[in-house]
Amino acid sequence: MTATLYPTRSHRVRPVVRPIACGDVGAERTANYAVRRVVAGLLVVVFVALLVVAASTSVGALLDVGGSPAVASNVATAPLARVHVAQPGDTLWSLANQFRGEVTHGRYVDALIDANGGTAIQVGQAIRLP
Repeated sequence: MTATLYPTRSHRVRPVVRPIACGDVGAERTANYAVRRVVAGLLVVVFVALLVVAASTSVGALLDVGGSPAVASNVATAPLARVHVAQPGDTLWSLANQFRGEVTHGRYVDALIDANGGTAIQVGQAIRLP
């Protein structure tokens, strides 16, 4: 079944006229909308730029971009351990006088004690020199 509506009176739609003092609200809304769109676009651009920088940094770190290739000549060799065989009359203090270089006596004696595990020295003992 179909319903048909018949108007009882004829009505005319009248346009709303606003006074000039109120300002044009529609233009303000359009301007605000445009500003919001520009700000949102800038935020998206900044976010994408940050993502690109973060991704390139992490990929660069994984690939070691800019590094040098591994070459056997670049491998550092372990320093040779210096050893002194204790002679009769050797003490930690006399060894410090002999081998200390620019280091103070006290610091060198402490390093000798740490390297050899104590203060006791016996003739023929291999003493590691720091």
